[in-house]
Amino acid sequence: MNFDIHTAIDRYVVIGNPIGHSLSPRIHQRFAQLTGQALDYQPCLAPLDGFADTLAALQDAGIKGCNVTVPFKLQAAQAAHHRSDRVQLAQAANTLVLRADGQIEADNTDGLGLVRDIVHNAQTPLEQQDILLLGAGGAAAGALAPLLATRPRRIHIVNRTESRAQQLAHQHQKLAQAHGVQLSTGDLNQLQNPDGTAYHLIINATASSLQGDRLNLPDPQQLLAPHALVYDMMYGTAAQTFLQWAQSAPAQWGIRSRDGLGMLVEQAAEAFLIWRGVRPDSPQVLAELRAQQKQ
Repeated sequence: MNFDIHTAIDRYVVIGNPIGHSLSPRIHQRFAQLTGQALDYQPCLAPLDGFADTLAALQDAGIKGCNVTVPFKLQAAQAAHHRSDRVQLAQAANTLVLRADGQIEADNTDGLGLVRDIVHNAQTPLEQQDILLLGAGGAAAGALAPLLATRPRRIHIVNRTESRAQQLAHQHQKLAQAHGVQLSTGDLNQLQNPDGTAYHLIINATASSLQGDRLNLPDPQQLLAPHALVYDMMYGTAAQTFLQWAQSAPAQWGIRSRDGLGMLVEQAAEAFLIWRGVRPDSPQVLAELRAQQKQ
């Protein structure tokens, strides 16, 4: 991607591989319209082995900031000179500020966006609730600290390799204790709540949706409390396989399902606030995108 370093407008990008599907440029351009901000936001495809070189080229081109998506969030955290507490805990970053002095500031807004979408947009309180978190990679790591801050009763983390779930839980143990939250772990065959109670929320933070894989899950009624929420961090068609599992529960069970479009919009709004000092009207943009989905 070529950038004209002589133009006055502030420029931002989203870096990923693949990146052509990303809605982030549309979201941030709409944020700019709603807030009266002059900026340009474009997708940037980085080679799988070329994140550092791509980031250096963006700095040379005078880019002000970056969103970072799969598979580069861990590398983004490592590349930063200054890391927020959220990044320190997650060891993953999705928002970078590229300063004029060459320094890079990193933050992670994924979990903030997830929690805001669940609590405010889906109107699902999390305090003293039981949560099952599927996955222990960068997506789950970015979500865990903000989830803990809502003070659920328990978060049970399961991963294909349980040792990764244990490592993630260990990194967040002090924060969990500070908020009075029980953290437990298992592999993908250990989905049941350790104390036998049902879950009020299940979050899919695995790469299964992105890869089109189907998780081997039991009947939803074996895991979920009535009126529970099932949430996939992916959005659109990528999330449908997992959400169909939730929708297989009897209608009278009242299970709700939600994809991650709201998370995408809300984490983008948090990044926009970091870069521009103003928080855009994220519910309006989310409503517009939902309406476009139905057309």
